[in-house]
Amino acid sequence: MGNIDINSIRKKNFEKDSKEALVEDYCRNMASQHTDGLIERYNELLESRNGVYINSDLMKMVFPFYARSKQNRALYNLSITNSAATLTNEAYRRAILKPNVKRCIFLLGPYGAGKSFFAQSLFENDKNGMLQDSIMYEGSITPPAFDEKIDYAINNGVIPELIALNPTLELSMRNIREREKQTGRSVIKEEVIDKFSHFYMYFKDLIRKYENMPFIIYNKKSNISLDIESGSTNVEDLNHGTIESISMEYDKIRERLNLEEKQKKEGRQDI
Repeated sequence: MGNIDINSIRKKNFEKDSKEALVEDYCRNMASQHTDGLIERYNELLESRNGVYINSDLMKMVFPFYARSKQNRALYNLSITNSAATLTNEAYRRAILKPNVKRCIFLLGPYGAGKSFFAQSLFENDKNGMLQDSIMYEGSITPPAFDEKIDYAINNGVIPELIALNPTLELSMRNIREREKQTGRSVIKEEVIDKFSHFYMYFKDLIRKYENMPFIIYNKKSNISLDIESGSTNVEDLNHGTIESISMEYDKIRERLNLEEKQKKEGRQDI
């Protein structure tokens, strides 16, 4: 279908000729020169469900050097982010235009909400074919880019729906730590607080702007299988307080988690 414009892939402010900058340039060139091939490679990934599940973090795995090791994912996550995001946007636009697609489920939530796990669970348990005419997009709710995706779906006759995962801050932080151990990708405090504190406002604005758009919220205190019949439509569930209060809670939880890890290490050493 054609290559994306390299100029649409924003560059980060890496030091010139640094390893990060060189990797970023490589990714931008690959994404803009081999768009079709990379999206085909994405569609072949098991987790993409033949391209039905569209996710920027998963898109990063089409770059072999990144997928190769946890160390590379930790070192070059920022270098690859914008190229993967632009490829993901292109994959989304192409998926929307498929004639069999009637609905787009937007899966939303802060860092550590368990979105990818939830998505895979839905696909694996879709015994009634509920998702057969649907695609699922997992990504940031930040305007105006997210609003443009909803508009693109509507303008092409695809019905948008929202699923919001709403974890406690502690569950979010625990999941982030576990993901870092498994994949090498970490999230700094400022990013966690930014997403956690603004999610309520962004979601509320979306519901106000798109009055008739179906949505459901799943409140989570632990990583258990969710009963899809037990969701909430109370947007106030997403209000976790001010940036200041969330920041203070973050510090308290971090101290507690650090203590837990220290005690576990000491316990293993005593064995």
